[in-house]
Amino acid sequence: MTSSERSRQRSVNPTLTLAVVVASVFAYKGLESILSPALPLIQESLGATEAQIAWVITGVLLTGAVATPLIGRLSDVRDKKTILLAVLAIVAMGTAVSGLSNSILTLTVGQLLQGVGLGVVPLAFGIIRDTQTEARIKSGNGSVIAFIYAGTAFALVGSGLLVSILPWRWLFSVPFAIIVIIFFAAWRLVPSCPPANHGRVDYVGAALLGSGMAVILIGITNAPEWGWASLKFVSALAICIVLLAAFVAFELRSSEPLIDIRILATRPLAVSCLVYLLCGFATNSLFLSVPMLVQQPISTGFGLGATEFTTSLLLLPLGLTGAVVAPLVGWFDLRIGGRATMLIGVAFSGLSFLFLLVANGHFLMVMGATILIGASGGITLTQAMNTVALTSPVSRIGAFSGLAFVVKAVGGTLGVQLSGSILTTGTGAASPTWTSFTVVFMMGIIVATAVALSCFLLPRRATKKISESESLVDVSASVRE
Repeated sequence: MTSSERSRQRSVNPTLTLAVVVASVFAYKGLESILSPALPLIQESLGATEAQIAWVITGVLLTGAVATPLIGRLSDVRDKKTILLAVLAIVAMGTAVSGLSNSILTLTVGQLLQGVGLGVVPLAFGIIRDTQTEARIKSGNGSVIAFIYAGTAFALVGSGLLVSILPWRWLFSVPFAIIVIIFFAAWRLVPSCPPANHGRVDYVGAALLGSGMAVILIGITNAPEWGWASLKFVSALAICIVLLAAFVAFELRSSEPLIDIRILATRPLAVSCLVYLLCGFATNSLFLSVPMLVQQPISTGFGLGATEFTTSLLLLPLGLTGAVVAPLVGWFDLRIGGRATMLIGVAFSGLSFLFLLVANGHFLMVMGATILIGASGGITLTQAMNTVALTSPVSRIGAFSGLAFVVKAVGGTLGVQLSGSILTTGTGAASPTWTSFTVVFMMGIIVATAVALSCFLLPRRATKKISESESLVDVSASVRE
C-alpha cells in the first residue's frame, strides 16, 4: 500500500463506511422485492404463465444462491472493497436490462444479473468486521438485518404507488439511480479491506451447484405441462440429484471448498441452515402467492379484488415487522433462551400460512399473515445468524455467514418456483383455483412444522466457541499485520 493510500485509509470515517455498506444492503433488498405487488400486472403485460412469471423472482434467487458463496469466498481472499464495487456494477447492469425488457426472457436475464447482489450481505458483514470497533460490530450487524426488512418495506410501498401512475418498467429507474450513487459513495468512502488469508476460489463447485439448481428449477417450471410424474420431470430430478451429489463429493474432497459441507455435522449450524431454508421458502412463496390471491375478483370467494397499491399495503407489514423485531431478538434470547426464541420465530411462519388458509377473502386475516411472516423472518434470521457467528472460526467467517444466505436463497427458489408451478397445475383457466392456493399454503405449514421439530435439537442457550479474549477486531488486526 502506498503512503497516499495509507493516508486516505486513515481519513475514512468508519461511520460513513458503515452507512454505505448498510445502504448497499438496503438498496439490494428493496430491488429484490420491488416487483412483488406488480407481478400479476407484469404477467398480463408479458403474456406469461404463473410458472413463467415465478422466474422473475427465481432468477434473482438462483444467481444469488451461486454468487453468494463465491462472493463470500472472494471476500476471504481478495480486497472486499473491490468485490463490493464489482457486485454493485453487475447489479446496476441487471437493473438496466430489466427496465428495458420487453419479454419474460429479457426480464429474467436482468433478474439473473441482479441476483449477484445477494452477495452484498456477507460482504457487508465482512466490511463491518474489518472497519468497526468490537462494540459497533454488534450494532452494525443488527443494522444490516434491520435494513434488510426496511428495504423490503420501502420497496413494497414505493412499487405500489409507482405502478399506479406509471408503466411497471419504471420500477427499475429509481433503484438504478440509487445503486449508481451508492457505487460512487463506496468507491470514495469505503476503505481498502485486504484479505485475512489467500487461496483459490472453487469455480468448479459453483458450476456444479448452479447447474444442479437450474435443472430442477427448469423441471419444476415445466412440470404443469409435462406432468409431475412424467419421464421428463423425473429425468430432470435425477440429473439434479447427480449434479448435487457430485457437488457434495467435490466439496468434501476440496481443501478450499466453495461451501464447507463439513460444518453441517455441527448440530446448531445444521439446524440454523434449516431455519434459513424455511425463511427463504416461506417469504418468497408468500411474495408470489399473496399478490395473486388478493388480486383475484371478490366473486371468487377468496380474492379481495385488490389493486397493485392495495397489495403493496398488505405486504408492507412484512418488511416493517421484520425491521422492528430483529433488534429485539437479543433481549428475548437472554430471557427465554435461544431455542425458545427460534421456535417462536418458526411457529410464526407456520401460523402465517394457516391464516391464509382460513382467510376467505378477509383483508385483516391476510394482513395478519404478512405480519407473522415478517416477525418470523426478523426472529429466525437474527437468531440463526447469532448461532452461526458464535460457532464459526474467524478466518472463514465470510464463507460461513454466506452459507446461511445461500441456504436461504435455495429455499426461496424452491418456494417461489414450486408455488408458481402449483398455481399453474390443473387450472385450465386464466387464474389459479382455490385448490391450488390450498396446496401452496398446506405445503408451507408442513415445511414449518418439520423445521420446528428440528429446533428441539438446539441447545437452550448457545455458547461462544471463540475465546472472549480474542475479539473479531483483534483477530482481523493481527492477521493484517
